Amino acid sequence: MNKKLKYVPIGISIIIVLYFLLSLTGIFKTYKSPTTSNEPNLKLNSWFFATNLIEPKIGDFVCYENENPHFGKQTRVHRLCGMENDVIEIKNGVVFLNEKNLDENTELIHNYKIAQEDFNKINTSVKLTEKNGVHQLDHNTFIIGLETSIAKKYNLNSKRLLDEKGKPDQYISAVYKNNWNKDNFGPIKIPNGKVFVLGDNRDNSEDSRYIGLINQSDIIGVVISK
Repeated sequence: MNKKLKYVPIGISIIIVLYFLLSLTGIFKTYKSPTTSNEPNLKLNSWFFATNLIEPKIGDFVCYENENPHFGKQTRVHRLCGMENDVIEIKNGVVFLNEKNLDENTELIHNYKIAQEDFNKINTSVKLTEKNGVHQLDHNTFIIGLETSIAKKYNLNSKRLLDEKGKPDQYISAVYKNNWNKDNFGPIKIPNGKVFVLGDNRDNSEDSRYIGLINQSDIIGVVISK
């Protein structure tokens, strides 16, 4: 028995070294989700695994390097929604890839403007967290981020907050030089070597709409477990 026990530290050391090497090369690496931008599918503070052995495809969550003027070089994660030669357009808050609805089979979060009565119904049956970003406008009106399925359950689709077409978002316009906003964007054809990424929490995500197209070469991993 003692002979077996003496090999335990050796085995643990081998596992640690192996994990370090896999992580260093990007073959198998762990990340922590630091924001709510990919809720409800990548939850705040959740851990997930990514690998650089898989070729990224549309719909994958990808990890990529991004240079931020305020925070320097960062590793970010968003959903891959467009690759080179694809045409991306957002119409009234719905994403279209080559004229096909990309959103219809994905659980997303959007912002809704609802009355106190609706808020009370939701609050009694749904555990509201940071991802919901609840903001009370007045004694009877709330802005709240809700999953697609919950909004449908409570018949709130007509209460969704949308930026009007032709009403430019100053940050998006600065990047793309067009009168676009988060809900009415494009069409834009993705040039060679670039990709377009979005967060699933569509109204609370700093993604390609705001930071521009991503270099495909900056993708360092595909999320394989979450």
